[in-house]
Amino acid sequence: MKEISKEGGPRAARKLGSGRQDADGAPPRSRRSRGKRSQYALRRGIVVVVAVACFLFAGFALVDLLAGDTGIQSGVRIGDVDVGGMTKEEARAAVEKNAAETFREISFGEGQDAVSMNAEELGVKVNARAAVDEAYALGRTGGPFARLSDAFGSSVGGTRIDLKASYDEGAARSAIGRIAGDFNQEPKDATFTVAEGGDVKVQPAENGRTLDKEATLANLQGALTNMSGRVPLAEGPAPKPQITTAEIQQSKPERVIGEYQTDFLWDSNPNRKENMKLAAGAINNTVVKPGEVFSFNDLASELDYKEAKTFSDGGVGFANGGGLCQVSSTLYMAAQYAGLEIEERHPHYAVLPYIKPGFDATVWFGDEYGYGVQDMKFRNTTDAPILIREWVDEKGFLNAQILGQPTGKKVEMATEKIFEDTTRGIRWDTYKTVTENGEVTFDDMIHTYTYSYNPPPPEDGPHYDTSAPRVSGWNDPGNTTGWAEVPE
Repeated sequence: MKEISKEGGPRAARKLGSGRQDADGAPPRSRRSRGKRSQYALRRGIVVVVAVACFLFAGFALVDLLAGDTGIQSGVRIGDVDVGGMTKEEARAAVEKNAAETFREISFGEGQDAVSMNAEELGVKVNARAAVDEAYALGRTGGPFARLSDAFGSSVGGTRIDLKASYDEGAARSAIGRIAGDFNQEPKDATFTVAEGGDVKVQPAENGRTLDKEATLANLQGALTNMSGRVPLAEGPAPKPQITTAEIQQSKPERVIGEYQTDFLWDSNPNRKENMKLAAGAINNTVVKPGEVFSFNDLASELDYKEAKTFSDGGVGFANGGGLCQVSSTLYMAAQYAGLEIEERHPHYAVLPYIKPGFDATVWFGDEYGYGVQDMKFRNTTDAPILIREWVDEKGFLNAQILGQPTGKKVEMATEKIFEDTTRGIRWDTYKTVTENGEVTFDDMIHTYTYSYNPPPPEDGPHYDTSAPRVSGWNDPGNTTGWAEVPE
């Protein structure tokens, strides 16, 4: 018995004292202490659950308070209309009224491009009921957290609902097509003009513009959705000009490559001078691109000319347009000296007083008597644009110039009388020599023609003082036109 007692006394006490201790030297907690801790955690969990439940209850109560029994959540807008707190009927009426006012007129574009039309033309229809139903369902559908989130989101930050609107696509496309007809613009090529002092001024190129019809149609849909009556016009890629400003800067005509001059003081009729001024003015500053053909008649035929002396119908007369052939002939020779390709040229019936035979180029616009059209045409065979200048100066000369980039060509023109016979007429052969970069590339006769004699002017016609040309025409001793002397 003792041994048990002894064994269980002092030895047992030592064994207990040799166990683990807390960090501060205290003995570990007992099972009773651990049980108290578990009970505390349980009570705390119950409190949390109860708090969450109360929060959810309060949230649902707030949702119901914000929504009411029939009202839409506060902070909700349909388009630009605040429908918060409204009943579905009130919201629908407000949205339809706003839509009627907004869509009474649809405006496409702004400023000079603005085009307005009635919404009925586009078949616009508004589905206010669908938008109101969506607004009313906010905070009333979905799970608890979704409903609570929608409600608080509307109240604090606001919620916007798109209006459900539609339109007649065919009518809209047709309307946008009409708008595009006025909106679209062709690009403008860079070009140049010659100032009074002779300086060449470049006119910059301009991009065109085109309406993006599909994007504008999408803008219409967006405007209707946002309850807006303004539709932005969508611009597509800008069409580019064929000739840029940089190209013109590099190729602008800075040198006279061909010129000619004729005298008009041989005829004192002021109408002749006025006609030449009118026609030369229509020709002056004409730009011809590389490869293009210049037509005299295209520019000069529609003008209102006065009556003056003409060389036509196999004789001499007075008719509207007297003097035009001097304008065409002078320019024809300038084109020859520029080395351009002559596309069409017709000689006169008889020898003229203002230009050598073979250097003339008559024009005729056609008439009711069946005489065909006769034009003077030439092609720009250079690699750069050319500029045509023609004008009447105060010294009594008609001047023609063709400006362009240097071509390396030098042209010489000559005309020779082969025979003169009262029976056969007066034959003249015309020659042309072209030298390019020091090498002769052409040297031959370009045409031959036998002119007739000019009959005397009609006795009942007006008589104006005439004289032989001064320097730029031809002063041939064999002149048989009868215009070298003053008529009686």
